[in-house]
Amino acid sequence: MSYLALFFFVIVGYLVLERIRHEQRLKRIKIRIHVNGTRGKSSVTRLIAAALRRSGIRTLAKTTGMTPELILPDGTRETIRRWAPANILEQLKVIRRADQLQVDAVVIECMALDPVLQFVSETKLIRSTIGVITNVRPDHFEVMGGNLDDIAKALSQTIPERATLITADAAYFPLFSSLARTVQTDAILADAATICIPHEWQGHLIFTENLAIAKQVCSQLALDPALVDSILDEECSLSEGSVIFTRSMDSGKICFIDAFSANDIESTRIIQDWAFARTHCPKPWIALYNNREDRPLRMRSFAGFLAQASRYDCVAVVGDSLGLATRYLSQSLPGNSVLPIRSSTPELVIAELFKKLSCPEFTIVGMGNEKGAGLLLSRFFRGSVKA
Repeated sequence: MSYLALFFFVIVGYLVLERIRHEQRLKRIKIRIHVNGTRGKSSVTRLIAAALRRSGIRTLAKTTGMTPELILPDGTRETIRRWAPANILEQLKVIRRADQLQVDAVVIECMALDPVLQFVSETKLIRSTIGVITNVRPDHFEVMGGNLDDIAKALSQTIPERATLITADAAYFPLFSSLARTVQTDAILADAATICIPHEWQGHLIFTENLAIAKQVCSQLALDPALVDSILDEECSLSEGSVIFTRSMDSGKICFIDAFSANDIESTRIIQDWAFARTHCPKPWIALYNNREDRPLRMRSFAGFLAQASRYDCVAVVGDSLGLATRYLSQSLPGNSVLPIRSSTPELVIAELFKKLSCPEFTIVGMGNEKGAGLLLSRFFRGSVKA
């Protein structure tokens, strides 16, 4: 036998053995919750995990937002270090870690966008006992398809077999329910209209659909749904909470509405409307679009949104491919002033805005993309005084 053939059989043997071990690990973890959807995945993952911990269930959770994290059974957070681009095989490591920690439950945020990889994540890596699809929003057109129906079909790839699916998306519940029946899964609609925000949190932006999903998961596991209300102080203050901030600088005062993490136009509209209704936002109002060169269809979506949003006095652009983004938005918004902001640090971005606007105060609504300039600006203002 040649060395090449021997090497091949060794590799195949290792993969078969690892597959067997993975199957054994999955069987030892009785509760496996896979959280998918366009928006709210990280928040829902944290809420569910916190509720399970509060009920005494030993739980490991994983979120894959801007900074991927493990949430350990004691509630502490551990950053996941990546030395290469994100890969769904990372979920294998999470299951292995969960088995080592001897947890009773895992709550794992879906990290795949491609429909095929979503299917593999569910059927081969996690095989959830409860699947979650938070919502269907207009985003990730480059990967999931050109319209909402395509996105819904892509997200449906994580519907588990012979299990339970929970979603808060009433519009696509009939589709999800129909597809769930084909794999002998029960679909449940979490009704956000039934959720009452506790009095102490009514001044914060809380997405009721996230709470509805977490409460429905608790009910499915025969836990008290009120657990979710009891952990708002612990979880939502770290994730959603306030999105309105003020900052006084030498040049003047700025009101900042942080919608960078929303990514899609529907979520951005919810955040801006909530913020403008809640507090005095000094004029002029600036839509600050943070561009990503790998999200061209998102820019097209936001251009249409801004064309209809007559409330903004001008649009400022930061981020990647600044010249291209500025030209595209200028063509799409012929009646609006589009300002390219070439500075890179938050302080210089703000200074450039003060110079271009020539006014002592104004309001910025950050939108589009969180990575890069958006994240820096978000962190800059979140270190200031909340409005």
